[in-house]
Amino acid sequence: VSTHHPDYNQLVMMAGSVLSSTGDMAEAESLFLQARNEAQNQADKALASFNLFQIRLRCQTYDKALADLQTAIDIDSQRYALHHVDKYPIQQILGAGGMGCVFLCHDQWGENKVVVKCFWEGRKGRRETVFKEAMLMRNLAGDYVPKPIDCDYTDTIRQERPYFVTEYIAQALDGEAWLAQHGKLELRTGLVVGLHIAKGLQVAHKKGIYHLDLKPANLLLKQTQTGLIVKIIDFGLARVATSLKQQAVMTASRSDKSVFAQHIFGTLDYAPPEQLGETRYGQPGAKSDIFAFGATWYRLLSGESPRFPHPSELPNVPELQSLLLDCLKPHPEKRPDIDSVIARLSRLLETQQLKAGDVFQQLKPGDVFRDPLKESGFGPEMVIIPAGQFRMGDIQDTGYDDEKPVHEVSVKSFAMGRYPLTVGEFRQFVEATGYKTEAETGEDTYNWLNSPYSQEDDQPVVCISWNDAMAYIDWLTQQTGQKYCLPSEAQWEYAARAGTDTDYWWGNKLGQNRANCSGSGSQWSGKQTAPVGSFEPNPFGLYDTAGNVWEWCADGWHGNYEGAPTDGSVWEGDGSLFVLRGGSWFCVALWLRSSFRYWFQRTIRFRDYGARLSRIL
Repeated sequence: VSTHHPDYNQLVMMAGSVLSSTGDMAEAESLFLQARNEAQNQADKALASFNLFQIRLRCQTYDKALADLQTAIDIDSQRYALHHVDKYPIQQILGAGGMGCVFLCHDQWGENKVVVKCFWEGRKGRRETVFKEAMLMRNLAGDYVPKPIDCDYTDTIRQERPYFVTEYIAQALDGEAWLAQHGKLELRTGLVVGLHIAKGLQVAHKKGIYHLDLKPANLLLKQTQTGLIVKIIDFGLARVATSLKQQAVMTASRSDKSVFAQHIFGTLDYAPPEQLGETRYGQPGAKSDIFAFGATWYRLLSGESPRFPHPSELPNVPELQSLLLDCLKPHPEKRPDIDSVIARLSRLLETQQLKAGDVFQQLKPGDVFRDPLKESGFGPEMVIIPAGQFRMGDIQDTGYDDEKPVHEVSVKSFAMGRYPLTVGEFRQFVEATGYKTEAETGEDTYNWLNSPYSQEDDQPVVCISWNDAMAYIDWLTQQTGQKYCLPSEAQWEYAARAGTDTDYWWGNKLGQNRANCSGSGSQWSGKQTAPVGSFEPNPFGLYDTAGNVWEWCADGWHGNYEGAPTDGSVWEGDGSLFVLRGGSWFCVALWLRSSFRYWFQRTIRFRDYGARLSRIL
């Protein structure tokens, strides 16, 4: 057909649509490019650009797809914009699925990044009704779902092209991307993640809200120092988007301009029979989410498709296999309810934590581990410290009288924090308990949230008293079922020396850029804390034992070592003064020596006071 034929452009786009429906993306893309280049008017150019956008979405060439969409919007935003782009300008395409397309946008009002989910199809009705469930999920924000921010129709008159706006969680991966990068979840992590998802479903079900599209791609996972953060996305959107049943019966005979809308992204492997038109199983509801939970959890634990689940792909834990297969039963009435799922999961997690003691018998000195928490996430990274003997005190005779007499101490194997306690780890405790530090309840200018310098989650927490450190330890012990404590003074020096007799574990001179203290040559020297792990570890694998922050010990203060224990145990005092070790970013080099001792009242909380944990094995 000649390019001058009056129907040329229409015929080319029809051919492109046919080719795309057969999966020939390359030829379809070529035809749409040709149609755009030969377009006789702006309307045809916009339509060709929009079809190119959809083709390139399917090919996951998102940068090109975004440029195509922007071309179409620039010509006719009323027809081709998928949301109010003047309010939320697009920065990036994050992905696309069966329900719609997801953009990273800039919030012109809030001045921050947000996620905008735009739907290919949607139910019509009053915005307050259609989006009611999604906005109700605001009450779950922070724990189980990203915070909802806004919702609307792009075409408010026709009630078409609905979109939904949530907070953006940087560096998070969806479940499928996580599996591709990190592989399947190990057992304890899988149990914690499964329990967290189930609790999110429980809260929603109590409000009468069902997800109805739960799958790995609708989970966001982000690794932090305190563990794996899990958020459920698209919660409450079942009322907004077309159902899985409707998606399953979509055909290429649609009159809609969208080529991409004719293609069903993803898989229906996670949907129960009642969502796929099996009327004998009744209407979709709470038990539909149980099936999807089982399928999703199977995928995360096995790395395999849930289409044909088999126990051999799962961890060899019969109770886990039984629970998961119960969730996947075809008949909804035979599936457990969410309360039962949570009860069984909790018992499984408790059993695994009890078995954790057996695991520690296999660990060797230098190995790093983290205890899972009952609610979600993990405790701080801990290092196995070997049993041994050492000389404690001012071996080099460069110190003070309170570091004498030098004496021999025997220490049993224990675990020590790989790093000082971090802001992120302390924040997890505060968010779980509502705890207020003594600096917050007093009249202090600064506290752990408001220090005189910038404090990120990977920096050591400061402005905490001995009492604050003990409150965190009590919570961590309760959460893990393991005995955490502050190290004894002997344990601290033994771990800091790591088999050395010198003033510092690396020698008798401070040197340059070895630690964070006044005059150390680091970028933080004498100014503020450094992110934990910014310097080399000692031979035991511990970071920041010299400098950065002072670390509270369990021992009461004694003016010298006369009568000190020789078995590494805590030396009790009168309860008024407690020992601090390690020096800080604010200190001179002499105070960073492995043998240097300091003291203060248990309620004191300066801007360079932190903590490091120990744990009984």
